[in-house]
Amino acid sequence: MIERDSWSRIAHAGMRFMGPYGDGHLERALSGLPLPDRPRVVDLGCGDGAVLDHLARTRGATGTGIDTRPVGRRVDGVRFEQGDATKFRSAEPYDLALSIGSVGTPVLLASLVPRGGAVLWGEGYWQREPDPALLAALGADGDELDSLEGMLARGAEAGLVPGRPVTSSQADWDAYEDTWAENGERFAAEHAGEPGAAEFLEWIHAGRRRYREQGGRGTLGFALMPFTRG
Repeated sequence: MIERDSWSRIAHAGMRFMGPYGDGHLERALSGLPLPDRPRVVDLGCGDGAVLDHLARTRGATGTGIDTRPVGRRVDGVRFEQGDATKFRSAEPYDLALSIGSVGTPVLLASLVPRGGAVLWGEGYWQREPDPALLAALGADGDELDSLEGMLARGAEAGLVPGRPVTSSQADWDAYEDTWAENGERFAAEHAGEPGAAEFLEWIHAGRRRYREQGGRGTLGFALMPFTRG
């Protein structure tokens, strides 16, 4: 049985990050942040731990990753916890608090670093006003995402000083959307006839339609937002 809660994981198999960004985007976003050598980092909604793995390899980072699902990856100096990241609290502040495409908000991230500490918030945003057809296909309303200016404003409201946002290009989006959809279609073909395979394939096709036919392309944006706590 192909369970619904595994659909996204299956579609993203083999992809380094579950979003339209890569190591280069991360490096550009991190480059202006006040990070010490071997920073202590927390990642809220860390997924499979890929971002923490990047930080450990490139900066000798240590710290904590929290996600609702178990993390199978092992990263030296990093402890993975299964749980609700929105409820995570720490007696000791971190040098960097981050959340990319997940549950962390600027307010929560700011609470985990001292004054002068670093925050990295990654999230989707509206590049332009979404068409009603796209909102209907997403099952969302116009308040589901901010504009880029709205993301900056949310950071300011949390007492954060913005750095330069790193946004994903149209080519980044096209590559991401095509890759996860092709992964899903290949998996569905390999498991044709199994329980849940037809439903999974329809989910993949619905995602393709949202992006290519119903207004997602050119409307959906993604930004890595570096901040310093003021």
